Amino acid sequence: MKRSLMENREKKLFLKRFYPAGNYTWTVPAGCTEVDVFLVGGGAGGDNESGGGAGYTKTFKKDKTGWRDGDAVVVTPGELINVIVGKGGSSKQSGSYSQFKNSNYRVEGGLSAMDSGGHWANGGNGGSGGGSEGYVKSNGGSDGSNGTGDREGIGQGHTTRDFGEPDGKRNAGGGAGRNAYTGYTGGVGGASDYTEGKGEGNQGGGGYGGGGYSGNRGGDGTVLLRYWAYEE
Repeated sequence: MKRSLMENREKKLFLKRFYPAGNYTWTVPAGCTEVDVFLVGGGAGGDNESGGGAGYTKTFKKDKTGWRDGDAVVVTPGELINVIVGKGGSSKQSGSYSQFKNSNYRVEGGLSAMDSGGHWANGGNGGSGGGSEGYVKSNGGSDGSNGTGDREGIGQGHTTRDFGEPDGKRNAGGGAGRNAYTGYTGGVGGASDYTEGKGEGNQGGGGYGGGGYSGNRGGDGTVLLRYWAYEE
């Protein structure tokens, strides 16, 4: 049997990112039957003295290297897929979720101080925790860690790197809190290898999905796809 011209072509590896916050559609290209998906939720806004929690992250991929939450997503060439990128929360508000295809592939946004079950001085929980107001240094967490402070926000406890892989770039730094011992100056926002989606304020957490500092807005999340397909 003769092969079609398309079947004789070689597939190429693609990366596609969706950002900033909003609703998108993606048409699955020819030759693509599964896709690795990395999601970051929107970061929470900071409270009066505390840092917002960074957006949570999730990874769905075929390769079992590093962290993953599930297998690659099965798709059909020509399929139209809805993509949602979570918005960063405004002051004192949690971030919104990011999603690919349906709610099976969804990640939540970071939490504000109040949504973390505390009060205005607590750091927000999230992908990386926010720093709290208090009498100790109050930095935002990085790469899935807790923030610091008297009532630090709790991080997700695993890496926020792209596709959960050791060589991936870090996402979602927690927002810093303010320290009463130093005239309410801020700590340090959680580190990220991206500037897009950074939490607002001088000590906001690094992007994507960074937590906001003090009363500032959190950064938007992102959806990143990795797949093999025929080149257009």
